Amino acid sequence: MPITPFLLAKFFSDPKEAMRLLRIASEFENYSVWRMYSALQESQLLRQLQEKPWWEFPDKDLARNLGDIFVYKGYAAWKGDALVFKSSPARPTVSTSEVADLIPVIDKIAQMLPRALLTGEKPSLIEDRAYYSKLLGSAAHKVLTDITIEVTGLPTLSESAVIVDLLPRAGLSTLSLLERTRARIVAVEPLPQNIELIKNLVKLVGQQERVVIVQSSPEAMKLPEKVNAVFASSVMHWVSNPHLVLTRVRENLREDGFLAVYQPCYEGGGLILSLFHYFFGAVRVVPKSSEVQELIRQAGFKITKATGSRGFLALRAEPQ
Repeated sequence: MPITPFLLAKFFSDPKEAMRLLRIASEFENYSVWRMYSALQESQLLRQLQEKPWWEFPDKDLARNLGDIFVYKGYAAWKGDALVFKSSPARPTVSTSEVADLIPVIDKIAQMLPRALLTGEKPSLIEDRAYYSKLLGSAAHKVLTDITIEVTGLPTLSESAVIVDLLPRAGLSTLSLLERTRARIVAVEPLPQNIELIKNLVKLVGQQERVVIVQSSPEAMKLPEKVNAVFASSVMHWVSNPHLVLTRVRENLREDGFLAVYQPCYEGGGLILSLFHYFFGAVRVVPKSSEVQELIRQAGFKITKATGSRGFLALRAEPQ
């Protein structure tokens, strides 16, 4: 969990909750790394990671991402383009219910990892709704979504304002927007099966009058009226052309509107999220924080607020 102004405020207002969030993040990282290491050890792939450069594996991005995770956690170092392991992770204790609930997801990904690394066949758990819902519904995902909503100023918008929830997938970001803002929500989602999920979630909380669902890819988004804000939660690595998506966002925003972004980044704990999203069908590894900010500037935005660390970026950007 990144140390953000939001979390620092939590330490003063609710220190027990802040410490619980940090413990969740630590346990998630430690269990994930131990489980991946164990799967590679059992399949005798640890030796290959030390003998071969990452770019010789069929899926170069996966091999590099995996190596960077072990380096980040201190179990290995890069020697040229190959890994040198310095120690092995011990099985960690999981004391939080939030991480215990994610163990089936972590175990499934660890089970799929050796074959993906050896063959380059890109697996995907996106069709397994049970695993997908557990990941998106995790406490960490909700906390980071809520942090972004708060620090970017979305709750200050009036009841007549409109926020686009871009690529909400299962609709959990839509629920967070309904809970933390007063505005109306336009959910832009390309997949019919996800639209049904969003409809059911919105109906469950009795907020149908505040939500309109538009079936469209982010690249083709064209709304009948320009909107006050666009919320892009973990979008950049799920789309084939991030620059085109940001251009469409700019075209659909009012001149006094703004873009709010939550994005896992290729550093710290974001390295682990990157690998997890890969197994759920992401187009590429997550971008670096600097890459996200440069993409946003190139699309005609000025970044007015940015916060985050250890693999998490929350920012607000306005048209210029």
